[in-house]
Amino acid sequence: MRAFIALETPERVKKELDNIQKELKTKGIQARLVRPEIAHLTLSFLGEIPQNKIARVEKILEKAVQENSPVKLRLNKVGCFPSLLKARIIFLSLEGELGKLNALVLKICKNLKKENIWFDKKLFVPHLTLGRLKNQQNLEGIIKKIKVCKIEFLGEKISLIQSTLTPQGPIYKTLSSFSLKGKTTPFIT
Repeated sequence: MRAFIALETPERVKKELDNIQKELKTKGIQARLVRPEIAHLTLSFLGEIPQNKIARVEKILEKAVQENSPVKLRLNKVGCFPSLLKARIIFLSLEGELGKLNALVLKICKNLKKENIWFDKKLFVPHLTLGRLKNQQNLEGIIKKIKVCKIEFLGEKISLIQSTLTPQGPIYKTLSSFSLKGKTTPFIT
């Protein structure tokens, strides 16, 4: 089965993603947009994983949440991969406790490697995908004009999610979820 590990996003973040996507449409950007209701922060993409390794992934996540508290994050700005001049993916960047988030991802990936479970080893860049462009485009002038409501939120739950690709877009099924434990301090802005 195709699967990934993700940090869940709250409804108010999904509503802001929807607002930004509507603005992208009004600016004439032709992209396959991610449905806001399935928005998440991918921590590790596992690809095709055998059913018999699911329990081991769940144990890794269970251990990770025991050792880590919720992560304070804030929506930042719209960007593009690989760049604004050669855009293929439009995303919303994040700011906040990124060091803490990176440490969590590194811990999960280290334990996946120890258990001999394949995962995508690309550099982790915290973002929420807004859409994918069919053709590479220069969006520099458009993207800089997109306003983002800098919503603060706590990343409190990690999920193991099955992904089934269809012509209408991916269908996600949460296999298991784990709440990050530990105390956290309030946002200081």
